[in-house]
Amino acid sequence: MRRLSLSHPLLGAALILASIVDGGCYVGVDNDSAGQGFTAGLTQGASAGSSSDSAGSDSAGSDSAGSDSAGDDPPPELAPAPASIRLLLNRHYRNAIRDLLGEGAAAVVNPPLDTPINGFDAIGASQLALSDASVEAYENSARAAAAVAIQDLGRIGALMECQPQGPGDSECHANFIRNFGRLAWRRPLTDDEVGRYVAVAQTAALDNGDFYVGVENAIATLLQSPNFLYMVEIGEADPEDQGRRYLTSHEMATRLSFFLNDTTPPPWLLDGADDGLLDSPGGVRDAARVLLDEPAARVALDNYFAELLRLRSLDTLAKDSGVWPQWSPALAQAMRTETLMLIQDVVWQRDADFLEILDAPYTFANNLIGPLYGLTPPGGGLWGDAFVKTPLPAESKRGGILGQGALLSVLAHISSTSPTLRGKFVRETLLCEAIPAPPPGVNMVIPPEGEALPTMRERLQAHLTDPGCAACHVAMDPIGFGLENFDGLGVFRTMENGAQINTASDLNGAAFDGARELGAVVREQENVPLCIIRNLFRHSTGHVETTGELPTLMLLDDVFAEHDHSLQDLLVELVSSPTFRMVGVPE
Repeated sequence: MRRLSLSHPLLGAALILASIVDGGCYVGVDNDSAGQGFTAGLTQGASAGSSSDSAGSDSAGSDSAGSDSAGDDPPPELAPAPASIRLLLNRHYRNAIRDLLGEGAAAVVNPPLDTPINGFDAIGASQLALSDASVEAYENSARAAAAVAIQDLGRIGALMECQPQGPGDSECHANFIRNFGRLAWRRPLTDDEVGRYVAVAQTAALDNGDFYVGVENAIATLLQSPNFLYMVEIGEADPEDQGRRYLTSHEMATRLSFFLNDTTPPPWLLDGADDGLLDSPGGVRDAARVLLDEPAARVALDNYFAELLRLRSLDTLAKDSGVWPQWSPALAQAMRTETLMLIQDVVWQRDADFLEILDAPYTFANNLIGPLYGLTPPGGGLWGDAFVKTPLPAESKRGGILGQGALLSVLAHISSTSPTLRGKFVRETLLCEAIPAPPPGVNMVIPPEGEALPTMRERLQAHLTDPGCAACHVAMDPIGFGLENFDGLGVFRTMENGAQINTASDLNGAAFDGARELGAVVREQENVPLCIIRNLFRHSTGHVETTGELPTLMLLDDVFAEHDHSLQDLLVELVSSPTFRMVGVPE
């Protein structure tokens, strides 16, 4: 088969953005048609639930606010971050190939790994340029996926909607490119774009005497386009403020689907975008509810928390076998499952107050977690492979994610605990407070354990006599001191090197002792709900919120509280808020 490619090398994001804005690669869509396609999608996808908002407004942002919304019209002080494009994450790419071309095609792709910045893969995807190796990986993946996909003539035929009359059937090639291209690029192709890819397909088909060789080359080249590999989030100017832009309906479909389902927009959502039904907050809310009813939403949220809570690092976490001989890949996987099952129970099974994950007096245990924590199986009997919802005795001081083996293991060293890492996690991830890096030349060596300093707390407190260390460590270490009853795997203990461990501590003046009490103190901190919102926003948009976006996120904080901290409701309100639906002028 002749290898063809279009003349669009994957350039830096700024150059691609300029070409999309100025070169006509992006196409607007007429938004005046009725919303029949989206209505059908609501019926096919799932029950959308009731909505207090009309989904059919024909001007962006003109929907009247629902009684429980954060405000559908952008406040005057909203100053969104500049419009941009960002690469699909590794899992986004794989899932998109699966949904476009099938499991077999997804199994042969090998897109570049993600690189987090500011703690989020999505931010790295919006800031880092592609290396030569990444460009090659995308090309190889596109060709491999196309080679597998072309074997499924049933799927290909459904996208063609015609019977080819020979290698030179350009109309049938155009049908396929128009239909597949719309799904792959998440918007309709222009006539010029269709023509370019028909030329690719025709050249390959006629050279090889095979119509389907042309289809294969068209697939491979469409998948190498920036229009597939990047989420385009440029928008259209707000008539009320030329410094702000509303994402188009197709851009909203893309941002929504990759955020809530970790994959490309389904056909019903693109139908709704064709009809302009994602131009209004009410339409976005309805679409979000449908997407949250999909099984993919559970997986996507698991992936988000695996990233936020460092659960992914369990796969490669090293522990000293001489200190913890019970450490194993199976135990690491059980710890990950335990944490995710707690979150799933709060968010999906009960739709309860999300802050409960901080101090829940129960966990999900099996034959690896239960014995590690010294728990008795509910109802007696023996532990098995299955995870069982299990109450936690108050005397265990264990509760919520801060008392689980996953975080306690990740936030520890290879052969010891780390009050510093544990306190830093609470400050940065749960409270969204910045901890500066150590100053140059500071002595980071902790005094060795011995008869005078037998416990980690005593060694760190001796370390704090260095004024260069004290400024930062005083914000972190006391939090970790309160968790010192849990060793580097999360096993409960009261002694260290023959000495009694002192775990009495405080967070911002509120006393606590142990994980459950710490979780209770954390959930009472005023900035915790807003920090939850800020983390979700960073993950969903690929940037740290600007000072011009923070006031709108603070409005969501009020709505989050009104909805009793339901994370499902927060997701719906976040994606329909002006700060999610708007961007600034491209830089």
